[in-house]
Amino acid sequence: MKRFLLTTLITAGGSLALHLYNKRQSPAAFVSETVTTVKTKYADYQDWRKKASAVSDRLNHLNAEMAKAQPVLDSIQDDVQQFQFKIQPRLDKINETLDKF
Repeated sequence: MKRFLLTTLITAGGSLALHLYNKRQSPAAFVSETVTTVKTKYADYQDWRKKASAVSDRLNHLNAEMAKAQPVLDSIQDDVQQFQFKIQPRLDKINETLDKF
């Protein structure tokens, strides 16, 4: 286990050194850039959480309003079915007349 940790640490240090050399960047600039990136990502995450919470709240509000509106929707559906029942004989006659031509 000790050897694994030592190998991992040496590999990480070598990778960091190679990265800094390739980017021609000082360790202080690397740390500063990394801190800035982490702070930006954390702020973005916080903003996303606020927006997700707002969407969730609005969805809950919509569901509550839909539950309140359900009796009205059912009433409208019943009225439509009654109207359809009343006009169906006339529609049948129109279709028969059209079929003759």
